[in-house]
Amino acid sequence: MESLMQKIALSLLLAAGLAQADCTFSQPSNLDVSWTAYKTPLKIGVGGHFNTADFKAASVKADTLSALLSGSTVNIAVASVDSKNKGRDEKLLNDFFKQMAGPDIKAKIVKLEEKSGIATVSVTMNGVTRDVPMKYSFSNGKLRADGVIDLIDFKAQNALKSINTACYDLHQGKTWSDVNIGFTMDVKATCSK
Repeated sequence: MESLMQKIALSLLLAAGLAQADCTFSQPSNLDVSWTAYKTPLKIGVGGHFNTADFKAASVKADTLSALLSGSTVNIAVASVDSKNKGRDEKLLNDFFKQMAGPDIKAKIVKLEEKSGIATVSVTMNGVTRDVPMKYSFSNGKLRADGVIDLIDFKAQNALKSINTACYDLHQGKTWSDVNIGFTMDVKATCSK
């Protein structure tokens, strides 16, 4: 835990230093969306990502990370769910995602607070939109953001019940409603001395 806190503190100092320097940030419009869901009473994590996440950058180049990323959107094709287990992916698609309204998940980066290292991302799933706070860090040309959603907030109780029933024995009767979400992207910082 201490190591994670040190990394977050170092990332915030780096971001603050870059914000004070004369820098230009640019991005190649790539994005990887990941997730970790939880099963069993011991809360065992099962992770994966989506192979298709159509990212639309609001800006290609800007003077701050916030100006670069605020307003960028992503459309996540739930049919591209990839947990590295074909049978699990079929259950996730049919017994979870197809039990919700709409074929995709949409998200928009509302803002990045560079001093606090918090990004606000508007997520639309199952016809419900919620603002999700995500901690982010920027280091070595990579921006990483992590947050948590509660499926109950997206009125996905029926989908949660469906996947729990389909995987009852494997999940030992318990599928958790909280899901860790994250995204990574390449961001280039060019700073003058």
